[in-house]
Amino acid sequence: MKRWLAFLPFLALAWALELRVTASLVVDLFPQAMVVERVTEPQGIVVVYRASQAEAVFRYHDLDLRRRGWVRVKYEVKKGEWKAEYRKGKAKAKLSVKEKKGRVEVRLKEGD
Repeated sequence: MKRWLAFLPFLALAWALELRVTASLVVDLFPQAMVVERVTEPQGIVVVYRASQAEAVFRYHDLDLRRRGWVRVKYEVKKGEWKAEYRKGKAKAKLSVKEKKGRVEVRLKEGD
């Protein structure tokens, strides 16, 4: 029993790094940056990291979504902003990542 209790802090940390956005949309937080803001929106979420590597943050979230069964159907990069659209069955999701003065804003939304 004592061995199991030793792992409790690590389990709590793992749960804290995973966010359920909607019933079918779950993501992990980017582990190399501190979250400074997290705002839930209807069918989505905005997470702001203290970081300057927006492309790395995009790649992390993109890989996380694809590992969870989402298929990327559109990808676009413009002036420091990465955007992608995904499908999983009939569900649709959009990911947007942009850098703003030492912070990286991630916007993830399910639906149109």
